[in-house]
Amino acid sequence: MTGSERMNDRVNEREILALAAAANGALPKNILIPPGDDMALVQLASSQVLIAVDQVVAGRHFTANTPLDLVARKAVARNVSDVAAMAGNPVATLASVTLPHSLGAQGARELLESVRKYAAEFGCPLIGGDTSVHHDPAGPLTLSVTILASPRTDGIVVTRHGAKIGDRLIVSGPLGGSFADDGLGHHLTFTPRVAQAHELADKLKQGLHAMIDISDGLGLDTARIIDASTKHSGVAMQARLRGSDIPCNRGNLMRHALSDGEDHELLAAIDAQAEVPSGWTAIGTITQRHTEDQRSVLVQIADSLEDATNLGWLH
Repeated sequence: MTGSERMNDRVNEREILALAAAANGALPKNILIPPGDDMALVQLASSQVLIAVDQVVAGRHFTANTPLDLVARKAVARNVSDVAAMAGNPVATLASVTLPHSLGAQGARELLESVRKYAAEFGCPLIGGDTSVHHDPAGPLTLSVTILASPRTDGIVVTRHGAKIGDRLIVSGPLGGSFADDGLGHHLTFTPRVAQAHELADKLKQGLHAMIDISDGLGLDTARIIDASTKHSGVAMQARLRGSDIPCNRGNLMRHALSDGEDHELLAAIDAQAEVPSGWTAIGTITQRHTEDQRSVLVQIADSLEDATNLGWLH
């Protein structure tokens, strides 16, 4: 490639932003101010809005051989999975990307189109964002997505901190082995459990006490429910998981389910008397913890109890 060709292939922010704005006509009617202004204006059905942000970074959340299309999909889907954990409804997304020096304009366009495609597919159209380019040739691709969501019309917003003593712990699907040996795999292709979350809330109503997106491993994310609920209620809690009941993806052991992360299934704490819905698996209960015991999560393996409080993956 000649010097002139390299210059022509450089990412032009104005061009990228114009490309984003070119799709404004396809956005839903509730997007009152689309891309092209300092902020977007979204008409919501209620006065409340759920907001979250997450990012994916090359070398940390995906490998160099990952197609840009799947990088975009993961960045959007992991945010939608957070919406599922709150039993919310996705509304819109914004994306901010720092591009590697080597990506080029065609790669930038491909990434943008993929973000837009998956945002629309998951019901949260892309309404704005920002781009930048690393000066350092070694700077990694970093894609950050902010998502806006609306609470359920019945007012139920499921948090991490509502678990109670005696609650049953249930998961929405099998866990472990999300990263394949080549870096690809389920962590790039999972479907956020929005529909399952709403079905659970519809069925259990106030009997659905707490829920979390399993992104860092069953061990760590169970501990997050326990610790948040303990702090909120003032009652020391502990999760007791039954190792034999934890559903694992084919070829994976229980330790993978506890610690691999990036599963993006849901873990919920439900009332002790509530029926476990079809498609969900009961894996344990919440008990009162002795104040001197600092372990939040214990797993029953044969005749022993193993500490799983810190099993997981920290980004």
